[in-house]
Amino acid sequence: MSLAIDANAVTAVLLADGWHVTDTNSFDLDSFEFIDGNDQDTLHAGGDSGVCATGFAFSEDGQRVAGPLTSVIAVRYDR
Repeated sequence: MSLAIDANAVTAVLLADGWHVTDTNSFDLDSFEFIDGNDQDTLHAGGDSGVCATGFAFSEDGQRVAGPLTSVIAVRYDR
């Protein structure tokens, strides 16, 4: 059995600086990388230098928040 969490049901994310309330249906998990937006060159791919390759992203008051999955301490979600 797993602790299945519906990403679409996440309502808040606990990061080191406290709880962040997510905009509706904005929480997502995926691999991440940093790119140069001008020419789309990859500056750092997830997994390089031992950094977790899975990342999270969500919107909070219309602004995007993203980082490595290992930064997420807990999530609140509706069933």
